[in-house]
Amino acid sequence: MDYVGGVAPIVTTFGPGNLHHLAYGSATLGTVTGFVPTTNENASHFLLGFSYSYPGYAFYWDGAGDAFFRLGSSTAFSAVGNSWKNASGVPSNEEIVLGLNIASTAAAADNRGDGPGTLVAYRIPDNLDFLD
Repeated sequence: MDYVGGVAPIVTTFGPGNLHHLAYGSATLGTVTGFVPTTNENASHFLLGFSYSYPGYAFYWDGAGDAFFRLGSSTAFSAVGNSWKNASGVPSNEEIVLGLNIASTAAAADNRGDGPGTLVAYRIPDNLDFLD
């Protein structure tokens, strides 16, 4: 996902649900998917990490409310997709694409289930990226 200068996507979700994350396209590692759940009725914030072993990433939100992402401390937000047929993602080290259909790749992925550590997607405190 355009990780220039170490800037990673921060996803903000509203209501309970799951943030799904897919890493694909590695020449040496298998495609993997997983999700991080939240039961929070209000806003939750997630940091999406990456591995240089995977040139392609995608993510979507299946929750009760909307979800948006931004890169690092940017004030520009974009909507997050709601399925693997309408995901947000980065095919092969390109910039983020909205409306990416990655369903066939996700269906063949090794599903790691839920929780931190399944993929590099972590729930972060509300004020983590606003600290001085």
